[in-house]
This record gives sequence, C-alpha cells and structure tokens, in this order.
Amino acid sequence: METAIFQGQKVLTLQPQGEAKGTLVWFHGGGWCIPLGEDTIDWGEALVKATGCRVILPDYPVAPKVVYPEVNGWCCDFWRSVRQMVKEGPLYLGGDSAGAHLALCTLPAGFPDKLVMVYAVTTLLPTRDFGSWKRYQRDWTLSPRLMDHFYDTYCPEQSAKFGASPLEQLEHIPPCLMITAGDDILADQQTDFASRFGAKQIVYPGAHHIFLSRPEGVDFRERALQDIADFL
Repeated sequence: METAIFQGQKVLTLQPQGEAKGTLVWFHGGGWCIPLGEDTIDWGEALVKATGCRVILPDYPVAPKVVYPEVNGWCCDFWRSVRQMVKEGPLYLGGDSAGAHLALCTLPAGFPDKLVMVYAVTTLLPTRDFGSWKRYQRDWTLSPRLMDHFYDTYCPEQSAKFGASPLEQLEHIPPCLMITAGDDILADQQTDFASRFGAKQIVYPGAHHIFLSRPEGVDFRERALQDIADFL
C-alpha cells in the first residue's frame, strides 16, 4: 500500500501482484461525513484481487468541515490529477453511496473509460416521487431521516441541492454499471438514472444499503466483485 497526500488529504494506492490491468479510482461512501476507513481499504484490496487493477482510494474532505461545493471541487481536482498521471492502461472511476455521487460529480472534469456505481446517491431531491423512498422508510439500514441529515450536512444550502444532483445536471455518461440494493430507499433513484443514461443496472433483491461492509452482506459483496470484474 502506497500513501500520498493531495491537497492536504491522504490518498492510498493498492497495487496488484504483477502488471496492473488498469487503474480504478474509488470514492468511498459514508454520507459525505465519514472519512476513509478500514472497511473501504478491505473493499479496495478485494477489488484489486477481483479485477487485477491498481485501486486508488482518496480520503476526500468530509462534512461538516468541508461541504458542497468545496468537497466536489477537491474531488474534481483529484480526478484531473489522476487523469494526467495515468499514461498507460484503461482508467476507471467508481464509488459507493455518497462516494458514487461524488464520482458522478467529477464527470465534467473528464470521462473515465468505464464507470462503476454501487447503491449510488444520484439526486439530493427526495421530494421526487420515488416509491422506494417511501417503501423502505422504516428500514433500519438507511432511513429518510438519516438521509436528510446527510443531505443537509453535505449541502446545507437548500437552494443548492438541485445543482449538487447529477441526475439533474448530467447530459450523458460513459459506459456505466449501476449495482442497486433491492431493499433500499435509494433504489428507484438509481433505476431512474440508469434509464435516463442507458447504464447497465443490476438489482440485488434482498440486499440492503452498505452491504459492502456489513457481515450479512458477504454474498452480495462477492457477487458485486464478480459483476464489477466482468464489466471492466
């Protein structure tokens, strides 16, 4: 594992044995409020083994210390720097949950060869008529109340939420795999996004949000690793 600093934030690079088949930048989840942790490092190591890629994990600044649009600016600057640095092999971009949202927000800074999203946040506008938002409002994994807290911490200006929402702002995207937890308040957001932009969506029935880091999500995690490797 290699450690570097970019604009005051730690960046970890995980290398495969032998020649890398590509480079994958992965923005971690955590409601824009939780820094990079051991669970993300474990996931990054699993991605290296599954894909044969070099995996880069940026520990981007988190709310409430750094909020929209500053954190998005950091992510865009970082993505530009990686695009300039990587000279050989395909370059991929991915993320989960809030990290997937931030990855989507970097697209104006330059497209990757392929994009991977796992239970992505695609909009900050829960007033949209998404059935899953209501259907799973009592689900203990991720509730509307908790999402409202994350939304308001990351983007405290209500009037800015439209501009912070990739679903509202993007016109097109690169080839994309969207992995959706079936039992998640965000599921319909991702279906809407995939339909609009022609992304390949795979729904995991019975999966809950953050299955990548939950003990009971092991089977879904292994399936996600295989689906991602197949897609890349």
